[in-house]
Amino acid sequence: MKLKLELLNAAFDDNRLSNEIKSDIQRDSGIYIFKDENSWADDEGTRVYSLWLEYGKDKDNGFMFEVRFEDLELFANTLLKSIEIFRKDYEDVIKEKIKTCQTI
Repeated sequence: MKLKLELLNAAFDDNRLSNEIKSDIQRDSGIYIFKDENSWADDEGTRVYSLWLEYGKDKDNGFMFEVRFEDLELFANTLLKSIEIFRKDYEDVIKEKIKTCQTI
């Protein structure tokens, strides 16, 4: 299973990245969480979730990181709570932006 998120407006603070890599990341990049129950069930050393950063034409370049289940769960819950609070605090602004087709 893949849960995907497109990434927009990349910014860089690492001068070691080449202009080619920066261009690829700015052009087309995304992250996704990959869940692999089969490998996890068969191999004690494998984590069930991994996070992928994909970039470039056809997203053919990337980085993969395994993530701990409890860290991912805490991150997801915190993110959802943050979104909920943001929606509540800025309800009127969000409604106005939606009406005028502005970016939220």
